[in-house]
Amino acid sequence: MSARTRRQFADIVRRESVDLGLACLLIAAEAEPELEPLQGLARLDALAARAGALFGVTTGDPGGGGGGGGGGGAEGSAAGRTLSGLDVHTAAEILREALGEQAGFHGDPEDYESLNASVLTSVLRRRHGLPILLSVVWLEVARRLGIPAYPIGLPGHVIVGIGSPDRHVLVDPFAGGRMITVHEAAEKVRSAGVAFTRAHLEPMAQTDLLMRLLGNIRVWAARADDAATRLWAVELSLLLPHHPAHLRRERGELRIRLGDFLGGAGDLLAFADVVTPMEPTAASAAREAAHAARARLN
Repeated sequence: MSARTRRQFADIVRRESVDLGLACLLIAAEAEPELEPLQGLARLDALAARAGALFGVTTGDPGGGGGGGGGGGAEGSAAGRTLSGLDVHTAAEILREALGEQAGFHGDPEDYESLNASVLTSVLRRRHGLPILLSVVWLEVARRLGIPAYPIGLPGHVIVGIGSPDRHVLVDPFAGGRMITVHEAAEKVRSAGVAFTRAHLEPMAQTDLLMRLLGNIRVWAARADDAATRLWAVELSLLLPHHPAHLRRERGELRIRLGDFLGGAGDLLAFADVVTPMEPTAASAAREAAHAARARLN
């Protein structure tokens, strides 16, 4: 990712309605520097066009770049009629047939050990990945078809609501888009060791989804001892409008590890300044680490 595309990412994620597909493609550009994000958008457009063709409709962009927060009005765009007026069960079945059966998008348990499963361009090529990015594919195709849809961030497993929060069906893109019941969603929550409440089925904010995706990449990179990948995932997380203070410390530690002693020390001191009132011990440790990093410049 270049300085230009990072500026683009920072701009997109601060908009009231985030273009989720483009944001994920800009994240992918970090893993695949030769990537042209518009090519990924064209792949999503083509998926939606093929899905629409199965049911005699053409696609526009009724969501106006909304990125997974739901489709637009029944009129759609000048490109043609959309599917926005369908019953939610019918809409979910259309997406399952188009994406799960026809296009072959599904989950693979082995993907949890691969960075490719967290890179949207790779998921679009391979047709499988983690639940979170498969859900992004469902959301982006739904938006292009005028089907209201939104992400639901269950612990350890993202699914999609088709319709509105007060009238919807649940689908699991990892299972090829199979419709699931509230009971099945509750079991997924409980299997993660969490007591289920209806709050688990509320729409997930787009920036929260992006933070979670970048968190997956950070965890993978930590396991693989890939400091460079972990660093760019942290740096993109810091561009989101809301982020935890510990990311500043994490970036500082990574920069020091990669030889940027002065930059890393600056991050650690900035972290210490923020957390001193709440976590004085952590702040003191960060200042000591910053001092040690600066000493290595001599």
